Amino acid sequence: MMWASSTSFVDKSPRAIIRNSRHFSFSLFRLFIARSAAPQRLKNARKHTIPNCEFRNWELRMLRCEASITTAGNFMTATIIVFLTACLLLAVLAARRRRLSRILSSIEDGLLAFDKQARLVFANEAGSHIIRTAGADLSASLETAARESATGGLEYFHGALNRWFDVQSYGRRDGGVAVVARDVTASRRLQNALRAGEERFQKLMDSGVLGVFVTDREFITEANAAFLAMTGYTKDDVMKRQARWKDIAGGFELERAVGDGVKTPVEIDLIRRGGRPVPALMMAIPVSDAPLEVIGLVIDLTQRMLALRRMQGIADASRILESSLDYEKTFNELAKFMAANFCEHCAIFTYEDNEFHQIAAARSDAARVPFADAINTDVMKRVLRSGRSEWAPSRAGAPVSAIVPGPGRSKIACVLVLTGVQRTRQDGPDMNLFEEIGRRAGLALEHARLYESVQEASRLKDEFVAMVSHELRTPLTPILGAVYMVRNDPGNMTILHRSLDLIERNAKAQSKIVEDLLDVSRIISGKLRLNMETVDLHAVVSAAAETVRPASEAKNIAMELSLRPLRGVVYGDAGRLQQVVWNLLANSVKFTPSGGRITVDLDESGVYAQLRVSDTGVGIGPEFLPHVFDRFRQADGSQTRPHGGLGLGLAIVRHLVESHGGAIQADSSGRHKGATFTVKLPLRPTAQDAGKARAGN
Repeated sequence: MMWASSTSFVDKSPRAIIRNSRHFSFSLFRLFIARSAAPQRLKNARKHTIPNCEFRNWELRMLRCEASITTAGNFMTATIIVFLTACLLLAVLAARRRRLSRILSSIEDGLLAFDKQARLVFANEAGSHIIRTAGADLSASLETAARESATGGLEYFHGALNRWFDVQSYGRRDGGVAVVARDVTASRRLQNALRAGEERFQKLMDSGVLGVFVTDREFITEANAAFLAMTGYTKDDVMKRQARWKDIAGGFELERAVGDGVKTPVEIDLIRRGGRPVPALMMAIPVSDAPLEVIGLVIDLTQRMLALRRMQGIADASRILESSLDYEKTFNELAKFMAANFCEHCAIFTYEDNEFHQIAAARSDAARVPFADAINTDVMKRVLRSGRSEWAPSRAGAPVSAIVPGPGRSKIACVLVLTGVQRTRQDGPDMNLFEEIGRRAGLALEHARLYESVQEASRLKDEFVAMVSHELRTPLTPILGAVYMVRNDPGNMTILHRSLDLIERNAKAQSKIVEDLLDVSRIISGKLRLNMETVDLHAVVSAAAETVRPASEAKNIAMELSLRPLRGVVYGDAGRLQQVVWNLLANSVKFTPSGGRITVDLDESGVYAQLRVSDTGVGIGPEFLPHVFDRFRQADGSQTRPHGGLGLGLAIVRHLVESHGGAIQADSSGRHKGATFTVKLPLRPTAQDAGKARAGN
């Protein structure tokens, strides 16, 4: 029987141990193989019970078996059996340990074991990698975290590694701690990314601009506030599955947007609860893991459509306003356009002489009430003063009106009145549209009137040139006639004296025309000079009256002077002031028929000296009265007019009076009712009055 050291069986498999143990005892192994051989009684030995063995599945199992052997003779045999049993057990345990080690090494989680003193006593391959990567501080941190959490789990963040670990701790029998550490950084980042995506989606859902909805192709299952606001439904309607897609889409087939898989936005009309269509731009996205679900993104195009409508309206109105400089024709076309597209009635007014004047009006076929019943002049005046648009409240049976100013460069040129306006809100896009059209209408009206003014100025210039030519030629005709008469009979003294008087009178008339032209030129260029001094206004008026008196007497016109004393003096240019009085008197003599009367009054009016020249002449028509002081303007500008002159005298008078700090005004009750010209010049106290005032002080 051979002896083998127990170390030769360490780390051997049971099969290897059996294969290498054939030399021990054939009968013994036969006993093993036979599993339960009959007990044998040996001669000359004591009875003794020993454990018998059987080999089952390569494991050594100890069985109780009765056998009689002598202690001395069988001691070694018993020892071999016990020894062989222990070696086989060690081999089995080692095999199990290897299998367990392979299993633990294949686990991706880190397995760590710590004893009572927090010393690392075991680590699988993943745990060893964690320790090698992070160092001993992570090992200590995991052990501390595990003990603090007792039995259970927690998430631990290692700042140096910027890694997250899921730590599961278990108590050991020896008082230590077993730790399962899983690196959850990737999953944590995935969760964070998922959470961020959900937050972004929620923000998208909560946005007030983009409508978002989810539908199962039959009902709206989820929708944000913007989509609900577009369609008029509520969250409760969605939860109760009362928001049907067909009712909202208005017959639009969702498959048209998602069938080909192309994410192309389409324009549709969503039907708002109540039936009003809402223009929208929609993109539908099918959900990959739920074939019946579709996510829809919707943008409300109402404001865009209104903006396009506004731009188109402005463009059309501008085209009308630019079509002609005849503003009456143009504004009638504009009123028709507004009534056809935006309201029931449209009227355009100007404000002149404290009154509204209608220059254009139109009504649509759908007008319900007469336009006059909808006009609110109080609101119109308020808009004219403030320059801001207003909605005029409706009266009984009258539609609401929009009152819109038409501002020019310096003032409100016109007012647009639009009745029966279909508006969404009082400050809505309709009013913005009307205000822009009103602004363009005001400028167009102002430009048209400026054009008329330019045309009128051009006409007046032509008339003035013709008039000047006529007026300059008129004195030359008698002068040439007088020269011809003298030459024909040079010795006739009567003809000579009469011809000289005629030549002198007409030369003075021509000189007066030239002086007026030069004065106008000086006024326009700002070169008119005044020699200012204390003026005796009584003497000035008397001298001018005496100059004009022969002409008035020749026409049998009575001239009455009433010159009252003044408590002050006038400071001015005596010659120019005499020119003022002479022009006024000459103008009255010219336009007063034979047998008429001219009255000259000089008096005080407050701190002014007031000169009033009245006549019983042809008067001034109300249409010409505002232009009576304009240059080159005459009530009758034709060359066949009965009265001569260039129409410069009163323009020169106004400028001279205003240059002295005064004012002039013309009044007339109408044609053939005479005219009154009132001149006011500031008075200054006399030297004596000034001395008394200083003495009193």
